[in-house]
Amino acid sequence: MTTKPNLETDWARAPPPSGPAWRQIANAFYNPEEKSFLGRTPKRWAIVLVFYSVFYAVLALMFAACMGGLFLTLDLKTPTYTLGKSLIGSNPGVASRPRPMDKDAVVRYDSGNSTGVKAYVDQLNEFFGQDGLATVSVLSEECTFKDNFGYPDTPCFFVKLNKIIGWKPECYNDAENLPTEMPEDLKEYIKTVETTKLNQIWVSCWEEKSNNTKIEYPWGRGLSADFYPYYKDDTYKSPVVAVKLSAPVNTPVVVRCRVWAKNVVYNKSLKEPSGYTRIQLQIEDNTTTDEPKAEN
Repeated sequence: MTTKPNLETDWARAPPPSGPAWRQIANAFYNPEEKSFLGRTPKRWAIVLVFYSVFYAVLALMFAACMGGLFLTLDLKTPTYTLGKSLIGSNPGVASRPRPMDKDAVVRYDSGNSTGVKAYVDQLNEFFGQDGLATVSVLSEECTFKDNFGYPDTPCFFVKLNKIIGWKPECYNDAENLPTEMPEDLKEYIKTVETTKLNQIWVSCWEEKSNNTKIEYPWGRGLSADFYPYYKDDTYKSPVVAVKLSAPVNTPVVVRCRVWAKNVVYNKSLKEPSGYTRIQLQIEDNTTTDEPKAEN
């Protein structure tokens, strides 16, 4: 509203009456006077649809081009960052099979309980079925499915290295130049190996606390370097060393197995272990030898 000098008042044109609420709602969806739907005429809707179609199509093409360029730079078998540049690092971890089923990390079973023994045997059968068996030619039937992997009396454990893509071992392949801290029995064993077969990652095991456990290596004491470096390959089979234990019953046994290679760092700490694995075993024998007394 405006006021003129002669005190006359001009009224601006007011919007048409809005009508009842139901009419306002109906016009919001479709206005017959403007022939608009949801506030836009068909022409305006066509312009909006064409604009956003072109806009998102261009975004999709740009995204596809970026992803295509990224995938062209990737190797499906080798990560961009490996060894020292990766989070995993270049020092492979050491593991053993079978894995403990108890939370206290002890392989524990009752020698008279076939169900408990079978659980570990099944685990090994699955391990060799999936991961494969790759090591030196197994000429002995010990520590194989043929002898139930030694269970329950003389269980076998299998020491292996965790896979690190691109890692290659630096072996102690000179029998006359071995580390001073290497066990004498391992040194003597290496001296008996043929020169052409010295490129191996050697394994030595000992009891952390002596319980007169007998430790044997039916398949040999080395992981052949021929299986390294590892690259992502579905047909790859990890080499293993079989360790056979003859342990006293009802006695906790802890065996430490160390791998020997120039580029495997050994740290004996239990908080930050490296270069070894611990095998904790307890064979329980709950059978009694008491004979029933004869009745008079």
